[in-house]
Amino acid sequence: MRNASCSSFARKPLGVKVGRIAAYAVLILLAFCFLFPYLYLICTSFMTPEDLFEPGFHMLPIDDNGHLYLTFENYSNAMDSLRLATTFGITILICVVNTALNLLLNAMAGYALARFEFAGKKVVFPLILASMTIPGAIMTIPNLIICQFLGVIDTIGALILPFVMSIYNVFLMRQQFLGLSKDLEEAAEIDGANPFKVFFTICLPLVSPMLVVLGITTFMWNYNNFMWTLLAIPTNTDIYTLSRALGELVSAGSSDPNRYPQMLAGSVITSLPLVLIFFFLQRYILEGISLGGVKE
Repeated sequence: MRNASCSSFARKPLGVKVGRIAAYAVLILLAFCFLFPYLYLICTSFMTPEDLFEPGFHMLPIDDNGHLYLTFENYSNAMDSLRLATTFGITILICVVNTALNLLLNAMAGYALARFEFAGKKVVFPLILASMTIPGAIMTIPNLIICQFLGVIDTIGALILPFVMSIYNVFLMRQQFLGLSKDLEEAAEIDGANPFKVFFTICLPLVSPMLVVLGITTFMWNYNNFMWTLLAIPTNTDIYTLSRALGELVSAGSSDPNRYPQMLAGSVITSLPLVLIFFFLQRYILEGISLGGVKE
């Protein structure tokens, strides 16, 4: 197979070869530009404060004898500062609950818009499309006011309630359901299945690829949600998420240079789960990008 591909490449015109080589060179350069900051973050997280602030550029911690050495104490201190076991458990709980509710409610809303006829449907969907143009930051203050009215500020409820629905996810699920044939649904209705049974046993399994993709992206978004936790959880340190705990560590590191390597180690620890998620599930993420363009 490799010999066949090599011979096929050898038979291509010179201009095609040069263009392909140039394209690969540009892609490799871009990949390096994106990866280098993260690699530098990992390398410097093993340095001591003295090595980190030594004049000149240093990619790896090397002593006076030219020997490589790693300072693992930065990671143990970062875990203590992050209260890793507690904050990680709370973060996973919030991400899982938000993702499950988001997928269920958005799928039901998308199915209703795709299959049911109801009063005001021709008005509701254009309003949904129009609301997608509103930047999410604009909704921060209204969400805070609603959470304050409900009395959930400084509780886990403030990290869940505002994010159980997503206009973008509703739109994508509607497009997915519109692309399904109605034959199976009509056959199930003839057999006496109610709309809920049709939805859960027939339609939902057929759109599982999109559910997987939206589940991954929703989980990752909730995992990275720092700004909202900063506003909605002002004082209750017992329910800090990893992103919020990392923010506190970054603030401490900016005022105390000795804690700077600890801050870098905390950044690596916090980002590692998402890196692993993307590494193992990138096929589904890329598939979701192509599924997002489903035609009505």
